Amino acid sequence: MLLGIISALFCINVAAAVDILGPSEQPSNVFKQANSQPRTVQVNSQQPTAEATELAVGERLLSRLNWPNNTSRLVTNVDDYQVIYPELQRSIQQFHPQPLWYGYAKARNARDQIQWLLLELSLAGGPDALASWLSQINAIDSSNPQWDRLYTDAFLGLMAFYQQLIGLDYAQSMALSHINQLSLQLLIDEPWLASLSHERVYQQLAGLRGDLDIERLRFRQQMLHWLNVEKNRAPSEAIDFGPLIRLGSNDFRVPKVRQRLLEFDPRNHFLEVDLPLMDTETVAALKRFQLQHGLKTDGIVGKDTLYWLNFKPIDRSKMLAKNLLREQLLKGYMQASAQQRIVVNVPAYQMSYINQGSELFQSKVVVGRASRATPLLVSEISSVVINPYWNVPRTIVRKDIIPKLRQDPSYVERKRFELFDYDGQAIPSEQVDWTLVKDTGAFPYRMRQRPGPGNALGGYKFHFDNQFAVYLHDTSSPELFSEFQRDFSSGCVRVEAAEVLAEQLLKQAGYSESYKQRIVAKGKPKWVRLRQKVPVYLVYFTSWFDETGGLHYRKDIYNFDPSVKQLSS
Repeated sequence: MLLGIISALFCINVAAAVDILGPSEQPSNVFKQANSQPRTVQVNSQQPTAEATELAVGERLLSRLNWPNNTSRLVTNVDDYQVIYPELQRSIQQFHPQPLWYGYAKARNARDQIQWLLLELSLAGGPDALASWLSQINAIDSSNPQWDRLYTDAFLGLMAFYQQLIGLDYAQSMALSHINQLSLQLLIDEPWLASLSHERVYQQLAGLRGDLDIERLRFRQQMLHWLNVEKNRAPSEAIDFGPLIRLGSNDFRVPKVRQRLLEFDPRNHFLEVDLPLMDTETVAALKRFQLQHGLKTDGIVGKDTLYWLNFKPIDRSKMLAKNLLREQLLKGYMQASAQQRIVVNVPAYQMSYINQGSELFQSKVVVGRASRATPLLVSEISSVVINPYWNVPRTIVRKDIIPKLRQDPSYVERKRFELFDYDGQAIPSEQVDWTLVKDTGAFPYRMRQRPGPGNALGGYKFHFDNQFAVYLHDTSSPELFSEFQRDFSSGCVRVEAAEVLAEQLLKQAGYSESYKQRIVAKGKPKWVRLRQKVPVYLVYFTSWFDETGGLHYRKDIYNFDPSVKQLSS
């Protein structure tokens, strides 16, 4: 149903656009532009006022969201639409008998925001009722007595959905994998109903939506761009798998590669779009495409690049909508007063260290594989551990270490492990018959790895309280950072720039570099407590805009977005 709605949204027709105006309203210049070419949002270097931005969004983007002039689709019978919140509608009518959605200065803009929210949340995977409201709004005629009630019903439904959203915990807010199952039961009281007014409706919608800033406009523009591409692309236009395509290749698939690159960035320029020869211009555009998808920028069409070239436009829109919602929810968890914070974007395999609003440095990271996923959490780094012991989690002992010990009992000594019973007594490994130790059930010993060469945590561990016993740490396997897809760990986050991170954290705690080096040289574990804890956020963004406005995409490595069709890779 959603795809059908989207097709309808892109039937540009001025007459139909006028149909959605209130009974006494005149067409605005928003709809006068409806037959013009879609325009790219131009970012002004001066921050616009909230009011100017609010009104400009319709002119910039909503002219691409119009409704079909198809009277057969319009709801002409009052009984054709049954409201979901009839009792609340009656209560609102008692307290506020005047129409809520036309007859005042901001009415059209309030309706625009309802339509935007319904579109965004439908694409993000919200309950089917959201798409149904959007479909009805696209179909109903403003002269129908149900017209005002339909907008009110959709407004109440949006409020109910956001009430459920704010009840999600942090991990659920990042995953958003089951939001289609959220209830739309709405809890409001009589004082709220009594205070409802035109201004309150407008303010409530703005509060649900969040900031209408440049970044949100960019998300909206890109969502519409990909919906438009979806409408115009033939369904059988997938690029076939086959041999690698590189500079100088003569391949029948090259024209489709160029078409995809033009869809992704219309600023690309190709002298011959239909030429089967892979030329330098196409290779250069492909490298930019690969960079924005976190791929090796070799200018070669291989398996991973083909995955993204064949990614459906509708699925890109869904990714953008879900990540826009994730970003809005994350802002509710961010500590505005914190001068420093660490953000680990799991599917991007990237960590950012931010101080006073500026990013000091980035680092590659290794995260958990899908079967041992890195948990999404928010906490605070309280200590830097120099020369740490590694207390081996039982899961790793059972699944990884015991099978190796059965084959080679000397593995314990070679890897500098120590065994203890649960009374804290050291157990010599040669006393254990590893062929009798099961890799299921309880493990009878605690195992840890001594600091020094080969220690899995490397030279540094960054401790923060959490129920999963995970943390950020250095690594003894730096070669993994050369990989482009770095989901290799058992849940913890390995940081390539661990020494730089330790230096920054210790510096803010008042410790010198020479102090750190003296501790490192001793080779013994040392917990250094930070004077001020540093917030750490493990987030999950599969698409985002960087500080220059560049758009990036990454694979959904934990399959949190089931509505997005994952291609084989």
